[in-house]
Amino acid sequence: MGQANRFHAHRKPFNLIGLHFSGLLLPIKRLLTADRVAVPLRARTKDEVLAELVRLAAPNSPVHDQLLDAVRVREAVFPIALGDGVAFPHVRTALVNKLTMSACVLDEPIAFGASDGTPVDVLFLLLSPAQSPSEHLGALRSLSKLVASADVLFALRHATNEQEFVAVVNAAGPA
Repeated sequence: MGQANRFHAHRKPFNLIGLHFSGLLLPIKRLLTADRVAVPLRARTKDEVLAELVRLAAPNSPVHDQLLDAVRVREAVFPIALGDGVAFPHVRTALVNKLTMSACVLDEPIAFGASDGTPVDVLFLLLSPAQSPSEHLGALRSLSKLVASADVLFALRHATNEQEFVAVVNAAGPA
């Protein structure tokens, strides 16, 4: 059984009615829309994933290549694969003037340098203005709280499309 089958063998549509995760204050709710999410994303390398996440976060950006380079450099110096199949690539840069986010669920988990060795299949990319460290850290803290819930992480992994993924994030709490 392939790696994807191990993670997604029991994938089935689920009903979001009644799904409520209380207690999380998530500014990511305001940042993440279906057009910034890919479910499932078919990418086979870390670089392909990063390129698609940057494209989703900054579509039609004249500085796309520079943003991708900034994310690559940040990941090379300090990769952010948290374990449990989750990664938060992120960078603070003068190339953006507002906090921007994208996300994906991979159709096949890939190696991403996690300390527990678990391949990654759920990713959130965060691009933040260089002059906004507290906003950047707050968004990372919110993402950490989001995926700390086993129920939320399960629901994100089993979302069948971008709208379901965003609905799970939106159901996770106020903000």
